[in-house]
Amino acid sequence: MLIFLFTLFCATSASNYPVWPKQFKWSYAGVPSGYSCIKVNEPSDRDFWQDNYFCWESDTTNPGFRWSFAGPISGMRCTRVVEPADPNAWSDNYLCVPSSSSYQFKWAYGTSMIPTGWSCIQWNEPSDRQHTWNDNYLCGVTGKAGPN
Repeated sequence: MLIFLFTLFCATSASNYPVWPKQFKWSYAGVPSGYSCIKVNEPSDRDFWQDNYFCWESDTTNPGFRWSFAGPISGMRCTRVVEPADPNAWSDNYLCVPSSSSYQFKWAYGTSMIPTGWSCIQWNEPSDRQHTWNDNYLCGVTGKAGPN
């Protein structure tokens, strides 16, 4: 009986991971209502990045994402988030997922880089003085959710 309940709990938890892209959101103005988030910040860039968040619906399971402004995080699978036209230290920033995650991401810092067949969420900070973030996207495989 205990094994059955544990199996049922694990199956229920795994099925509640947010689905890409419909249960995710980018915010450049704080944490939106109804969402849980990780903060996306580059401390060396003073152009309004301190209130930016990558979010998922709060009634879903936390996908275990982490943000790093100082290189990839050991033990995680990381996607480099770079904007070459922004001179403010955006060369070593990463969105990381647990190594067991089925989420697969690619970063596009121009619309021509968006992978065919992938769904994307725009990451923009309109107040950035460099005005280079209006064509940046986090792209993922549609419908992917949770650990493998």
